[in-house]
Amino acid sequence: MNGKLGTLDQVEYFVNSRDSSHPPGYIILAPYSNAPLPNGYSREYADSISSVDRLQNQLLFQERRQWEREELHDTVLMGERQRKVVDSLKQKMVSSSTSPYERDWIAAYLQLREEKKEKHRKVFEQRTAYLWQTAHETPKGRFANEEKVNLDRMDEPNG
Repeated sequence: MNGKLGTLDQVEYFVNSRDSSHPPGYIILAPYSNAPLPNGYSREYADSISSVDRLQNQLLFQERRQWEREELHDTVLMGERQRKVVDSLKQKMVSSSTSPYERDWIAAYLQLREEKKEKHRKVFEQRTAYLWQTAHETPKGRFANEEKVNLDRMDEPNG
């Protein structure tokens, strides 16, 4: 709050227009008021509840797209390795040297992996969002428009 009832402090952010490392329209929140403008970005402000809501929705959409790209990358990267492990287990399962107990265990293991895949994907997404939020939260004792570092906090094991 800026002291006036019904008003907000402006939320300062940068919008990409020429930086090739991000898509056009990519948004970066300013770390503090009047922060230096990154090359290829324009400075914009959200100064009402509705504009802050729009900004929040855009940031959430942007983060979700980033998580989806990371998930796709991980899926492609790990997919081949996982297929090799699954193929190896299936070969072992049909081998005449494998006991019935081992066959049942391998079948149950392969089924369990598929059943839990979506659950673990959602947990990963939630954990990523939580870690991102805690890493970017304004620390206690610092106002949003201040640029200062608490070196004692930096030395804390969980700081």
